[in-house]
Amino acid sequence: MKATIVLVGNTDTQNCGAKLMLEANRLGNTGFEMARLPFHVSLKQTFVINDIGEFEKFFDEFGSTVSQMTIPFEKLVLSPNNAIGGTPSGVMALRATRTEELDALQKRFFNKLTDRFGPCPAEHDNDYIFHMTIAIGKAPYENYVRAYEELITRPMPKSLCFDKLAFFYYDDNSITAGTYFCYKIIDLKKH
Repeated sequence: MKATIVLVGNTDTQNCGAKLMLEANRLGNTGFEMARLPFHVSLKQTFVINDIGEFEKFFDEFGSTVSQMTIPFEKLVLSPNNAIGGTPSGVMALRATRTEELDALQKRFFNKLTDRFGPCPAEHDNDYIFHMTIAIGKAPYENYVRAYEELITRPMPKSLCFDKLAFFYYDDNSITAGTYFCYKIIDLKKH
C-alpha cells in the first residue's frame, strides 16, 4: 500500500485544470488519465503505508491544522514520463513558485509523518518541484510536444487557490491505471 498527500484546488482551480487538460487532448491526443484525480499540488510523492486506518487518523489530525492557500505559478512545463504503467509518454504541468508558505507546510508534514511513523522515504523528498499536472498518460511523447508547443503561446494562470487536503491511495506498488484513487478529501481552514 502507498499514499500521496496533496493540496486540492478549489472549484475555479478544478475548472481551470479541466479546461487545460481538454485543450491538451484536443491539440495532441494526450488523453484524460489526469481526470482520475482532482487537480492538485503534491506535498509528498508516493510512500509506503502499513495500515490505512492508522494513516487516515494521522491524515485527519494533520489536515485539521492546515489552512487554504493561493499558490503562484511560473509557467507550463513538459517532461518525458513513464509513471503510468511504465509506458514512455509525457507529463505536462503548471510549475508552482516555491514559496515560504509551501515549503513550511511540506517540512511540517514531513516532520509530523516521521514523528508518527518513522522514516517514510519517497522519490524526490529532497528535490521536489511543486507543480499541478494537467496531462499525463500513455500517449506518445510527440503528442505532448505537439500540445505543449501550442499551449505555451497562450496565457496561463498566475495563481490558483487550494482549499482542501487529499489522501491518494495506491492499492499496490505498480501505480498503473486502475490501482489508485482519491481516498479522502478534507476541507482546509479558511484564513
